[in-house]
Amino acid sequence: MQKVTGSTPVTSTKARITAGLFHFMSFTVYILYSTTLDQYYTGQTENLKDRLFRHNNSGSKSTKQANDWKLVYSEAFETRKEAVKRESEIKKKKSRKYIEWLISSVG
Repeated sequence: MQKVTGSTPVTSTKARITAGLFHFMSFTVYILYSTTLDQYYTGQTENLKDRLFRHNNSGSKSTKQANDWKLVYSEAFETRKEAVKRESEIKKKKSRKYIEWLISSVG
């Protein structure tokens, strides 16, 4: 069974879903994938471009084992509260299969 990690967790119908694209609403739930580790990482942020840079440059304890993290999925929300709720929903599934389904559903 593959481990799924992410930042500290805390569905909006207002979400805009994309695969591999940056969206500039206020807050974003994102899923990264590392080929080196064959692992997914789920998080949320206000600045996706900066956060991805930090993940790939040892700016995150959870992702410092690799520097090949790629954005494979994102959902944009108007508030941090909505983003944190959605991040938590994804993490509570504890399922690589669910994450891969999410990614393929927007393909």
